[in-house]
Amino acid sequence: MEDPPPVEYREDEIDLGSYFAILRKAWWKVALLSLAVGIVTLVVMFQMRNIYRATAVITPPVDEKKQLPALGALASFGVSIGGPSSVEDLESLFKSNDLTVRVFRKYNLWPIVLADEFDPSTGKVIPAWTDRLFGNEKGPRPPGDWDAIRSAKDHLKVSLNKRSGTVSVSFESPSPEGSANIVRYFLEEGKNSLQEEALDRAIRNKKFIQEQIGKTVDALNRDRLYSLLGQEVEREMMARNREQFGFRVIDSPRIPDRRSKPEKWLGALMATLISGFAFSIYFFARDRRRRTEDDGVSATLPMEGR
Repeated sequence: MEDPPPVEYREDEIDLGSYFAILRKAWWKVALLSLAVGIVTLVVMFQMRNIYRATAVITPPVDEKKQLPALGALASFGVSIGGPSSVEDLESLFKSNDLTVRVFRKYNLWPIVLADEFDPSTGKVIPAWTDRLFGNEKGPRPPGDWDAIRSAKDHLKVSLNKRSGTVSVSFESPSPEGSANIVRYFLEEGKNSLQEEALDRAIRNKKFIQEQIGKTVDALNRDRLYSLLGQEVEREMMARNREQFGFRVIDSPRIPDRRSKPEKWLGALMATLISGFAFSIYFFARDRRRRTEDDGVSATLPMEGR
């Protein structure tokens, strides 16, 4: 029994010359169509409102980066001493939903963030036509806490730099002055939140220590408790009177003089290039389909002649 003849596999070779020939015929169509797409994209992007970003850079205070050795005694009594602020703590603070809701409630940021989509006279959000079309919104309504959280996720950026030990807080809005003010509001309320937490902890620790002093008979333990009480009093005073308690501001937010987005000309250029590539593929595919159909017709003609 003879072995069957080897099967030869032939791969379709890519003829670049034929592709360039097609492109030479249709280059003006590709150019005109891609240019039209670029112009339409540019017109649409000029209709979009400018967005401005303001940024602040903060870091924990130098003297709070190290824990006082004597405070370890409080932990032995079961008292929460509260560690010093770190860059990770600051990052978590400014990313927290509670701080976002606190800032939006106190300063009413909606006229800045939503601009024309917010009606100050009624205090309600005017839904866009796309939201009405898809049924997401039926009519004007007052913004709530979840709107503030979603807005912060889109416009508030908090980035951590462990190498330098800093945290960058930035906010984007249609108003350059508004963006800078909103960052200041977040810094102010972040500091207030840390102060309130430190004051509450110090007051509770003072009360606990004073109760322990009244119960303790041993003179050595009473001296230790009085020392701890003095430290808590000092911590309370620092929290009340320190201007930059919790963190230091390295770079304060400045009013931006240029928009951060959209990049109108860059967007139009990218749309032109991408559409030119897409139209080129379309003309290549159309020419190849026509050739395949012509080859099929020519192959059936001799059979019909018979």
